[in-house]
Amino acid sequence: MNNSSKVKYLRISSSKLNKYLPKIRKKSYRDSLKIITKFPYKIKRILWKALNSAASNAVNKFKKEKDTLQIVSVYSNHAGILKRFRARARGKSFKIEKKLSHLFLLIT
Repeated sequence: MNNSSKVKYLRISSSKLNKYLPKIRKKSYRDSLKIITKFPYKIKRILWKALNSAASNAVNKFKKEKDTLQIVSVYSNHAGILKRFRARARGKSFKIEKKLSHLFLLIT
């Protein structure tokens, strides 16, 4: 049985997440936790929560042990953009785009 975890509308761009996702893909649960501890703080916190959520769901719903779990797939998608502006000199404004993303994690 596969179990998934979805984290939607994260305040980080999907390109920043995608740099680190291949490092935990196809790894066991314990190995991926060790790898995640070496990531930058914001990405570490997001992936740690998603991975623990998927593992807890697998333990509670399907009665699996955490030692036997393995990450099947993990990917992120573009979710949207928060549009802001910054006032500049002489009455001008510059656009600021704060990108959002969705994270999907599948574990067996």
